[in-house]
Amino acid sequence: MKKSVGIGLAVVGLLIGALLIVPTFVDLSIFKRTYLPIIEESIHRRIDVSEVRLSLMPTPSIRLSNLRVSDSPAFADNIFFATQQLQLRLKLWPLLRGRFEVTEFVLEKPVINLLKKPDGTFNYADLTDKEIPLAKRSEGKKKKSAPKSQEAPTLPFVVPGRMRIKDGQLNFETKGQKSLKINGINLSVQDFTGDQSFPYQVSFSYPGLKTIALEGLLSYQEEQATLKLTGNHLKVQNLVLPIEGNITHVSTAPVVNLSSSSDSLDAKMLFQILSAFGLAPRDTEISGPMELRVTVTGPSASLLTQVHGRFKDLRVEGKRSLKGNLNGEVFIKLPLGSGSAARRLQGDGKLVAKNGELTNIDFIKKVQRVTGLIGLSKEQGREATTFKTLQADFVVGDGVADFKRIYMINPEMEVNGGGTMTLEQPMLNMALETALSAPALARTVRGRTAAFFKDGQGRMVVPLKITGPADNPIVDLDGEKLAQKGLTQSMEKGIGSLFKQLFRRR
Repeated sequence: MKKSVGIGLAVVGLLIGALLIVPTFVDLSIFKRTYLPIIEESIHRRIDVSEVRLSLMPTPSIRLSNLRVSDSPAFADNIFFATQQLQLRLKLWPLLRGRFEVTEFVLEKPVINLLKKPDGTFNYADLTDKEIPLAKRSEGKKKKSAPKSQEAPTLPFVVPGRMRIKDGQLNFETKGQKSLKINGINLSVQDFTGDQSFPYQVSFSYPGLKTIALEGLLSYQEEQATLKLTGNHLKVQNLVLPIEGNITHVSTAPVVNLSSSSDSLDAKMLFQILSAFGLAPRDTEISGPMELRVTVTGPSASLLTQVHGRFKDLRVEGKRSLKGNLNGEVFIKLPLGSGSAARRLQGDGKLVAKNGELTNIDFIKKVQRVTGLIGLSKEQGREATTFKTLQADFVVGDGVADFKRIYMINPEMEVNGGGTMTLEQPMLNMALETALSAPALARTVRGRTAAFFKDGQGRMVVPLKITGPADNPIVDLDGEKLAQKGLTQSMEKGIGSLFKQLFRRR
């Protein structure tokens, strides 16, 4: 009995020893010598690997350490792709027959560096160019032609059913601009097949946001190289959106056609996300349900994101703008490109705020001084900062919001006008006309100054010019409007001097 146990232990020991020792005698130079050049020629990039090792425990696998893929000649100083380790987990019996049948593909800490020249050229453009012959890629290098009877070597791989990426990083840089780094990329693909849907999960960290995750089912159509998304959901912070659509020509130049929609979305979470991209003010809270339609379409090198939002009684609480209930709709387009998102933003909108109040403190003080000058009490001056209706029609383009019409009405006055506001570091340049209501007009002062502001209908109208930073604008008389009313230069100078004292910053 003891002898049998001893023999059994010896056999187990020999097997474990074999599993540990045999891989050191397996020559994997064929992998580097034969197969890596095939990959290099197909992608037109140099590949360097510091070490290729075979291990049989706990599962047979080939490990490639410090793999680096150089960039195209146009970006000669850049490393296109690098990974700390690439692991190919294999089936044992096919391996013993000289065939690498991969069951799982694992990348640990990969880094992809995407570069874009000012002319719009990406460093992966040549990977999607199928029309350029390989001979042109290797000009100046003479190659010996292989015998006609010799077949070109092929990679003895079977596409794995499982793929994983651990702690990856994507760096996106346009020459001369600040780079974008996306960290913590994790990908898991399970049960990959060419004819059935398979589950996947991907997540990453974006600057200013918590983890972004996308999961669902994918199906792949090999003939058209198309990925189709089914039952997918995108989660950004606490916001969850359904995603559907497809990505065609995956193996060459991917073309995206994805969409998402919701009829009752929490606006608060959406605007928190937009503020992280600089597309919404950070000091304004917007809450309530809204409708949202989002599409992402076009080639991967020139994607276009379109957003259509519809609001109904959203509650707006802005520290330096306004409070009120917001209605209306906005349509914006954001094409992929260089420069900030605010400068690439395009679109238009019509918004109506009701039963609210202006909350820009410095602006309110200046409005109160104007209304006090023409006869309103302190309480009436406070009412001048509230509104029954505030309407804005605008167009966005080239980093500027052009307000075609601004209209506000409250118990004391009516305001009409328009102007522009830059989206980056918001600066105002607006012209408004403030007309007193009939009750307020009945209580205005009777004097020479008040007469300056009477229009042809006997209304008291004060033309104002608002310029400077949105959080602390300068309000002054609009000299051009006063000139149109026929004021002489001396009268305009006198009134301008008076208002400069009233609007002087303290």
